[in-house]
Amino acid sequence: MEAIEAKILLKNLLKRIRQVDEDCYELRGTLTDDEVTALQSALVALDGGTASSSAMPQSPPAPQPSIPPQPLKPVPTFDPPQEPVTEATSEPEPVSEMLEHVASPIEIDTSVLDLEEPARDRRLCLDFGTAMSKVTLVRDDSADRDYEDIQVLNLGVPGDQEEISETMLVSSVFIDGEGLLWFGQMAVKRSVLENGRKRLDNIKHYLSVEGDGLNSKVSPTFNPTDIDITYGDMVLAYLMYLTWTVNHCLEEEGEPRNLHRRFAMPCFQGAKARDVAPLLKYMLGDAQVLADTFFRTLQDGIPLADFMAAVAQLRSAKRAYPFIQESITEPLGVAGAIMSWKKRVDALVMVVDVGAGTSDFSLYRMRFDQETGKSVAYEVDNSAEGITEAGNYLDGLLRGLILRKAGVNSEHPQWRNIVGNLELDLRDYKERLFLDGEVSVRLFNDDLVTITQEEFLSLEQVTRFGESLKACRDRILKRVDASFIKGAPNGVLALALTGGGATLPMVKALAQGTVDVNGTELKLVQSRGFPEWLEDEYPDLESDYPRIAVSLGGARKRIIDQGGVARVTAGDVKVPPTLDGYYTKG
Repeated sequence: MEAIEAKILLKNLLKRIRQVDEDCYELRGTLTDDEVTALQSALVALDGGTASSSAMPQSPPAPQPSIPPQPLKPVPTFDPPQEPVTEATSEPEPVSEMLEHVASPIEIDTSVLDLEEPARDRRLCLDFGTAMSKVTLVRDDSADRDYEDIQVLNLGVPGDQEEISETMLVSSVFIDGEGLLWFGQMAVKRSVLENGRKRLDNIKHYLSVEGDGLNSKVSPTFNPTDIDITYGDMVLAYLMYLTWTVNHCLEEEGEPRNLHRRFAMPCFQGAKARDVAPLLKYMLGDAQVLADTFFRTLQDGIPLADFMAAVAQLRSAKRAYPFIQESITEPLGVAGAIMSWKKRVDALVMVVDVGAGTSDFSLYRMRFDQETGKSVAYEVDNSAEGITEAGNYLDGLLRGLILRKAGVNSEHPQWRNIVGNLELDLRDYKERLFLDGEVSVRLFNDDLVTITQEEFLSLEQVTRFGESLKACRDRILKRVDASFIKGAPNGVLALALTGGGATLPMVKALAQGTVDVNGTELKLVQSRGFPEWLEDEYPDLESDYPRIAVSLGGARKRIIDQGGVARVTAGDVKVPPTLDGYYTKG
C-alpha cells in the first residue's frame, strides 16, 4: 500500500472515532481490509521498518486508536468572482519576482514547436468539462485505411483514476499546505488529507462568468500560500494536466504531441464567444508547453512557485501554436457525432447538451438524398444558446435537501466534516436517486437520510430548472427564421439529448408531446440515445456516448459549419456536406 493511500485511510479512520466519556473513545463499525493494512503499515513505519506487505503482521493490533479528533474550525466562506476576462492575452508577469520562490531556474520546454508538421488526416477534439474532461482522436478513412478510426483516449489511465473512469478525467485542482499543485483525482485525495480543505472543482466556471474573474486572485480558501495566482492561472494549470494525460495517450498511439486539435466551448452569446475562443486557444497552446516542461514531475505535485515562474517566462515571449485549430460549440460536436455520412437523412434536429456547468442548445437542418447525392447541413442561424442551470445546480439542491432533512446547519459541531464528506459522493447520490427512485445517504455523524425522487422533483427550484430548459428550447424555436419551422419534415422536431444530464426526467421531458411555434405545431421526438452508425461500428462506446459525444463528433473530418452556412470544414477545403445516419424514435 502506498503512503498516500494509507494516510487517507488513517485520516478517515480517525474521523470515525467518537468520544463517549471524558477520557474514553470508541470506534464504531467494522474495519475494512484496507483500513487494517493501513494500521499495519503505520505500525511497521513506527518500528523503523518498511511497509511492504511481506513484512506486515497478518492480524490487526489489539487496541483501537485512542486519539481524539482535532477541534473543528469554522467553515471559511467564499464568494466566487462573478466576472471573467474578455481579452485573449494578459500582461506579462515579472519573471524576476516569481524566481524569488524558485530553488533553481525553470527551463521552458518549447520542443513541440520544432516538431515536423503532423499528418492532416487525423486530429483531436478536447472537451474541457466542468466535472470531467474528454478527448477523442479520429483518423480519417483514406486510400490506406478504408474506415474512420475513432479512439476515445484513456485519459484516466495516466491520471491514475481508472476506478472512476478510463476515458474521462476529473476536473479538479488543489493547492496543498506545502504549496504543491495537485490535479484530478489526486487533488481530491489530497484535499481529504487536509481535512477537506477547499479545492477548485468547477474551474471551467471562470470561463463563463462575465467581467474580470479570470484575472482575480485566488482566495485564501483555495490558496494557503503567499504566492499570488489568479483563477485564470488555475484554469491553465488544469489544462496543462489535461494535456499531460493526452501526451501519454498519444505516445501510446504512436502519434506526435503537435497533432492538430479542435476544442469545444459552451454556447456563449455574441462578443463573449468571440473573446473566449482566442483566449482558450492561447491557453491550450501554453498548456502543451507547460505539460512538456513538467512532464516528468507533474504526477508527484508541482511547486506552485515553479509553475508560476514557468508561466511568467512563457508569457514574456511571443508565441504561436499552429496545432491548436478551430473552436466548436458543444452542440455542434454532438451533431457531428450523429452523422454517419453514408445514409439518407431528412430532419430538423435540436441538440441539447446538459453538462455539469451549462446546458447548451442549438438547432440543425440536415438533409441528404442518396439517389441525387444532394445534401444540406447547417446550424440554423441565431439558434445557439446556453443557460447556467445544469448538473451542478441540481447537486446543490440535493445537498441542501439532505442537510435539511438531517437537521444539520452551520451551527452543527460537525458541520464541516459532514458537508465535506457529503460532497465527495454527491454526484453518485444524484445518479442513484434518478436510477432507483430513491437514495439513502449515511452522513459523517452516522445519521441516515433517505430522499425519494418524488420529493426532490417537487422542490420549487427543481421545477424552475425544468421550466428554464423548456423556455430556452422555445425561445430558440420562436426566434429562428419561420421557414425552418414550417419546413420541418413531417412536422417533427427531433431532440438529441446528450451530456451527463441527458437521462434526467426534466431533460427527457423536452422531447415529449408537441410545441406551438408562432402558430405552427411541431411533434417532439427524442433521437436514438446511441446513433445507429456507432452501434454498428463501435458498440463498446455506447455506455460513455452521452458524455463523449462532443469530443467524438468534434474530432471527425466533417463538421457542420456554424452560422447557417451549408459547408463542411476539412482542413483548408470546404465542400458541400454529405449527410446520413440520423434516426429518431417516437
